[in-house]
Amino acid sequence: MQPRESKTCPQCGAQVPDIDGPVHAYVPSSPGCWMTFGELQADEMQRFRYPPAHRLVVDAYMAQHPGDGTDRRDRQSVFVHLVGLYAVLEQGIPAERVSDVFRRVLRNVNDFPILRRSSGPGPVTVNHLVGARNLADYQQRAEQWAGAVWQSWSAHHDIVRHAFATDTKPWRYALAPQKWSAERRAVN
Repeated sequence: MQPRESKTCPQCGAQVPDIDGPVHAYVPSSPGCWMTFGELQADEMQRFRYPPAHRLVVDAYMAQHPGDGTDRRDRQSVFVHLVGLYAVLEQGIPAERVSDVFRRVLRNVNDFPILRRSSGPGPVTVNHLVGARNLADYQQRAEQWAGAVWQSWSAHHDIVRHAFATDTKPWRYALAPQKWSAERRAVN
């Protein structure tokens, strides 16, 4: 088999296969980067099922591939995935609670700002996770990638923190799942 030519993804800077192929509707990665992400997700599910690192991997990838802001969906995607990174990395919210954070934060946001990175996509890309030896290695690599992506958006951390803070009782996400469920039923 002949090795594939590679190219640089214009959004994240990863060296990825130079191919023609499908991409996400509002996530402007190169086809080779989208394929690499898809292969990584398939490998993750086969080897590790649905590990907590999955949340960080998805949020890092999506936040590292912002659109130009003309489509509400790409503005929302970047915003929401940055909220996810903040929730896990800075607030210590368990990955399985982040979808609940999304719902509650989105309830308070009418429109999404156009966010632009001031310092590029960060030094770590999807390729960093390829070839993880085991689940612990995968988790560590996911945390490194997520941290680098979060830092690449440092100019907008205050906007994300504010959106998170407007959620009522954000501490609720750190509760044990059974306590959280009972508390949520009582409040909602």
